Amino acid sequence: MLLSPLWAVLFFIMLFCLGLSSMFGNIEGVLVPLEDLGVFPKSWPKESITGLTCALCCLVGLIFIQGSGNYWLALFDTYGGSIPLLVVAFCKMFSVVYIYGIDR
Repeated sequence: MLLSPLWAVLFFIMLFCLGLSSMFGNIEGVLVPLEDLGVFPKSWPKESITGLTCALCCLVGLIFIQGSGNYWLALFDTYGGSIPLLVVAFCKMFSVVYIYGIDR
């Protein structure tokens, strides 16, 4: 392939941007409901809340790079996102669409 190192670098830049944009969505998906519920005071700037949340997520992620990281990964994989969680999420989505309607 012509200029294969260039395509390799562009591919990994694309993967980095994809991961970064996914994390923006995940952080907003956590922060917006917490702000709507009034967990954080209105006087706190959103930037500091986002920074604290990212720092907390980074600290939680550090357990996966320890010597027992495979154990923690298996623990999170087994109990964190299983089929019952998907069933509950589907039932919630179906009930919200049924009650409020698909157009709202």
